[in-house]
Amino acid sequence: MTLKLKNKDLRNVADFLQNTVSVKGKKNVHRMRVVKAIAEKDKEVREEEVSLLKDYAKLDDQGEIIFLDNGQPIIKEKKEFNEAHKALFEEYFVLDDKNLESALKTTEKLVNDFDKELSGHQAEAHFILVEAFEIAEEEDKEGEGTDDE
Repeated sequence: MTLKLKNKDLRNVADFLQNTVSVKGKKNVHRMRVVKAIAEKDKEVREEEVSLLKDYAKLDDQGEIIFLDNGQPIIKEKKEFNEAHKALFEEYFVLDDKNLESALKTTEKLVNDFDKELSGHQAEAHFILVEAFEIAEEEDKEGEGTDDE
């Protein structure tokens, strides 16, 4: 199974799986393996975002980003930065680790069977996951007919 999530959704999805979906035992272990993989990628994306900021922001003598009083960085080339920033967060993270196959299947079942009322970011994260798992299932079915054995 290959799960595809946009970089912009990683933090929200990981938070939903970790803090909203509640399970015990083996299901919890599987869920947390998926959370860990997503959270690691989110951390990497956030580091890339800082690197991107440094490329386009005004820097002090130590090479650190200069911020306005409201906490916003001073961007020298706003249009270019916005384009690069959007591109980074619109990229897909593809989770296709064969070692996570059973963990992804368990997480898919947890997401699809989730029946509590949701709103806001939690509802959005649930929707994103349901859609991503549906696409993954469709791609798995399409791939089954093309084995070269």
